[in-house]
Amino acid sequence: MPHQLNSLARAYPYEMYNILFRTTRDTVFQFAAQTKHLGAKPGLISILHTFGADMKYHVHVHSLMTFGGIDKEGVWRYTKDKKKLCKHVDFRNAFRDNFISGVRKADASGKLKLENHHLTSLAILEDKRWSYHVTKPSMSTQTIEMYLARYINRIAVTNSRLTYLKATKEVRLVHNDYKNQVEGRAAPKNITPFDPLTFIHQYLMHALPPYFQKSRSYGIHAAASKKKYQYTIQSLLRNNGATIRTVYEIITHLLKSPKLQCSKCQHEHFDITLILPDRNYINTFLTIPKNRSP
Repeated sequence: MPHQLNSLARAYPYEMYNILFRTTRDTVFQFAAQTKHLGAKPGLISILHTFGADMKYHVHVHSLMTFGGIDKEGVWRYTKDKKKLCKHVDFRNAFRDNFISGVRKADASGKLKLENHHLTSLAILEDKRWSYHVTKPSMSTQTIEMYLARYINRIAVTNSRLTYLKATKEVRLVHNDYKNQVEGRAAPKNITPFDPLTFIHQYLMHALPPYFQKSRSYGIHAAASKKKYQYTIQSLLRNNGATIRTVYEIITHLLKSPKLQCSKCQHEHFDITLILPDRNYINTFLTIPKNRSP
C-alpha cells in the first residue's frame, strides 16, 4: 500500500487492512479465471504486515499462491506461463485500480470518511507505479514451509534486535539496511536509536484491531474448499504428512525442546488415534464476542 495512504490506514485500520486483503484476493482470482493465464481456481495464503525492518509504518501483504488450480471439471491446471501467472505490469495496474476502487466504495458506503487530502492522494496514485514484487515458483516444499514459518508468525520486532542503554536512556534497534544492500549479498546491518516513549509509540502502531485475522486463506486453501477438493487433488501435489513433520521439527528446534518420547520405553514412534471434535464444546464452555471476525 502506498505510503501516501498511511494516515488513512491509521485512522481506519480495520477497513483499510480488509481492503488490502480483498484487493490481493480479487486481483489474483481475476487473472486466474482467465483461460489465457490459468482458467482455474488456485489456492492463496495471505499474511498482513504493517512494519518494515526498521519498524516504520509500512503496510503490505505477503501472499503464497499455488502454481496452478482446479478448473470447473475438477481437473488440475498449471499456469500457461512457466514463471508467473501473468505479466507483472498487468497485475500491478489491476491491483492499483482494484484497491482505489475499494477505497472509493468504502467511502460511498460510509465505512470511510475521505478528506480532501485523501481524495487528492488517490487521484495522484491512479497514475503512479505501485510497489509489487514476485519471486519465481518453487517445487521445494521445504522452501515453501520455511517461508510460511517466517512470515505467518513474524512480529514487528524481537527482543534479540533490541538493546536498552541505561546511561543514555536510549533504545537501539538493529535491523537490515536494504537501501544499501548489494545484489546477491546479505543486507548490511544498521542501528537506529529511539527515545523510549517514541519506541513504545512506534511499537504500538503495529498492534492490529481486536480479533483481526492477519493470516487468511482463499480459493482451494479456504476451509470450505479444502473439504470439497481434498480427494480431487492428486496425491502427487499433496504433502500433508511431510508438512506436519517438518513444521513439528522447526518448532522443536526453535524451542530447543527434547524429542517426544514414551515416558516408559523412551521410544519415539507412536500409534495415532483419531479423536473427533465435539462440535458443541465451544458453545457450551466458551463465550465468543459478537464482533469477532470469521
